[in-house]
Amino acid sequence: MRTRALCRALTPLFAASVLTALVPAATASAADATECVRYTTSNSKNLAVGERLESGTRLVPTPGKPELVMQSDGNLVIYAVGNIGRPDLPLWYSGTYGNWGAYALMQEDGNFVVYKKDGGPGKGGALWASGTYGTRTDRTPQASFIDWGELQVTGRTEGIPSWRTETMNRNAKICSDATPDGIVPTWDRGSWAESASVWLVLQKDNNLVMYRKRDGQAIWNSGTYGPSGSQNGSVYMKMERTGDLNVREFYPTFTVRWHSGTAGSDDAYALLQDDGNLVVYKKDGGPGKGGALWASGTYNKI
Repeated sequence: MRTRALCRALTPLFAASVLTALVPAATASAADATECVRYTTSNSKNLAVGERLESGTRLVPTPGKPELVMQSDGNLVIYAVGNIGRPDLPLWYSGTYGNWGAYALMQEDGNFVVYKKDGGPGKGGALWASGTYGTRTDRTPQASFIDWGELQVTGRTEGIPSWRTETMNRNAKICSDATPDGIVPTWDRGSWAESASVWLVLQKDNNLVMYRKRDGQAIWNSGTYGPSGSQNGSVYMKMERTGDLNVREFYPTFTVRWHSGTAGSDDAYALLQDDGNLVVYKKDGGPGKGGALWASGTYNKI
């Protein structure tokens, strides 16, 4: 397998506010979808009871899309795949590095476990587990890796899936379009999008961070990392109907941690462009049309 250095935490490289100079996109972005979609379409690969993901192997539902890798160093990692010859971006990992030859096993009891090389059921040596073991017999356990970048485990506990990494790929065009039930789609922590040149990730540390694909370096962030005052300690991102893109806390505070300051332009949308810029446009604006209301100012950093 390819050798890839894994950072032990996706931490922000900047804590300060960022450039917000508005600049036009040089060309129409390939990420400029004609419609906003809540989720991407997907394929998946599964591990049934008794199946293992051996050291040095990976699950790849669709070539060129995210991969689940059981690294030879013992770390189980989800990567967003970068450009050829460039770094991939770790979206989630088990934190079990340093255990060479470790493997992952889907157990009959519903638990998905990373074991040391010589470990296993009845032997010990468990390094990480999904915690989905239980006594239900009306469900067939399996681990599923979906190519939108999420690992799900259906165990023998309540809930379907019983456990997931919550690392779902979202469309690069972020709109306020409501679902049929009137709910405006949001990004939860772990959600991410990509263009030809950058990734945008709402991290588990509550920071919204842009990474360039050229070298995996962070080039912009919202400065929202750190504990949240909400009940679950997390935040979410949402494009408001008013045109304001914001990162805010959940119940009971709903405190805005960061926002684009573009309220007053109803049904505006945000676009993660191939030129590396995150831009909020008026409803009828866009690359080659004008109407930019706010931008990350990262078009010259890719």
